[in-house]
Formats: sequence, structure tokens, C-alpha cells
Amino acid sequence: MVAVAGALALALLPACRSSQKLGSTPVAPELKLERVRFRVWRGDALRARGEARQVSVRRDTSHATALDLRAELPARDEPVVITAPTAQGDLSAQIFSAQGGVVVTHAGERAVTDRARYEPGPSGKGLVTGQDPVVVERGNLVLHGVGFTFEPQLGDLQLGGPVTTESTGAHR
Repeated sequence: MVAVAGALALALLPACRSSQKLGSTPVAPELKLERVRFRVWRGDALRARGEARQVSVRRDTSHATALDLRAELPARDEPVVITAPTAQGDLSAQIFSAQGGVVVTHAGERAVTDRARYEPGPSGKGLVTGQDPVVVERGNLVLHGVGFTFEPQLGDLQLGGPVTTESTGAHR
């Protein structure tokens, strides 16, 4: 979303207008895009790719909103997939939040929470956090916690407490 929205916002900035009168021309503050596919690069490293049904970008603030978001983040073994009905954030700060039932899937593990937040993190590789209750399914185990920290690059999920565990099937 960062790469696509940023490139489009820059491309749509007013161009030189030698044939027009001098003065200010009103510009619509919001850009709406439908069926958006995006890729986010930092240097030569792909950090995320995905799609959204609709993306709106405020040209005056760099605030973006996405509907029906699906993002894939590279990880050590297999990609991390994050889906959410709605997401928004500041393109210039690269801080985003998603809500309405966020689902994170990675290597046979599935986590569900109401809201999550993405920040570049101290290493610049990204950190996904949340303060709400979270349910994690790992094979026959279901973990319930309150709050979490997830490092997509490492595939490392840490649940906040108290954490309870239940089994959903027979043990092998």
C-alpha cells in the first residue's frame, strides 16, 4: 500500500501549467482507488505485497484507508498472511492499524484478534502488536491470550497473559 499510494500521490501532484493562469487551482484532497495490488520495497528487499478492494489516500495528510485488505509479508520459512476488513495508517510514518477481525496466518498457525498495529520497529523489519484478546490455533491446540507481539520476519509470536490453552482433538 505504501509504494502504490505514494507513487500515485506523487504522480497526481499538479504539473507545470504554462498555458493556465497563475494562481491556485483547487485539488481534491482524497484519491480513491479500486482493486489495488501493491508491493512495498525497502531498498532491494520486498517487505510486503498484497491487495485491497478499495484504497483511499488523503493527499493533504498522507493518511490512507483500505477495505478488504490482504497483505503477505516475507518470513524466514513461509510468508505471513494478514487479512482485515479495514485498515488505515500514515503513509509517511509507515504506521498502520487494522480492525474488524484481523487474521494472521503463518506456517500452520492462525491468530485472530479484533485489532492489530504495524510499525517499522527498531530494526526496520516490522512489528505487529495488539492489546485485545487473541485466539491462536496451532494444530490441536487453541491458545487464548490478551495482547500480542509478532515479528513477521522471524515468525515469532508472543502472547500476553494470562494465557490459557485447550485441546481440540485427540493427542498423538
